Amino acid sequence: MFEYTVIRSNRKTLSIIIERDRSVIIRSPQELSDKQIAKEVEKRKRLIESKINSNQKYKNESPPKEFVNGEQFLFLGKYYSLKVEDSDYRKIDFDNVFYVSARNKMVVKHLLFEWYQGKALELLVPRIKYYAKNIGVKCKHIHITNAQYTWGTCTPAGNLNFNWRLIKAPISVIDYIVVHELAHLKIPNHSSEFWNIVAVQLPDYEEAKNWLKEFGYVLEENI
Repeated sequence: MFEYTVIRSNRKTLSIIIERDRSVIIRSPQELSDKQIAKEVEKRKRLIESKINSNQKYKNESPPKEFVNGEQFLFLGKYYSLKVEDSDYRKIDFDNVFYVSARNKMVVKHLLFEWYQGKALELLVPRIKYYAKNIGVKCKHIHITNAQYTWGTCTPAGNLNFNWRLIKAPISVIDYIVVHELAHLKIPNHSSEFWNIVAVQLPDYEEAKNWLKEFGYVLEENI
């Protein structure tokens, strides 16, 4: 039998999530007892185990980056080369190539990490505000996180959290995650009403959803 973690909140329905590290997260209403939750898990045991053991969703980790000239890094769905210049000027410049001036590869790694996080915030915030207005919801705080196995989450209070790794994905995929979380501010479950909200904003959302299923592991590769 697999282990699982229970997270209780003011939500109305129980949801079972299989993370990409194969961990099982149970999001439950406050009033459900441990016994009631265990009963629901038992009902879905076969489906949960099939997802845990799926080979499609989980890939082997890629080899660590070396942060040398010519190495490829992903940004908005495309790979771009890194050019390390012989200088101590520590900054990332991007013009279809990642230009960085630093001799220490750990410094290069840190600079790329900061650049990705900054770009994630820069790109996500206006898109969140745009779709929030269209959907008719309000979000209080927007956080860019380093939660490796979760693309986005929302809280009943209207706080939104997004994984900085999303900046590696195509815009259509980023929009799908944004709309998905904003729709949850209206509908906490994945009912037909929820998916109707998503479809109104993104008629082709299934393509982005399928892209994540097939290539989501690529976003989790080391910087």
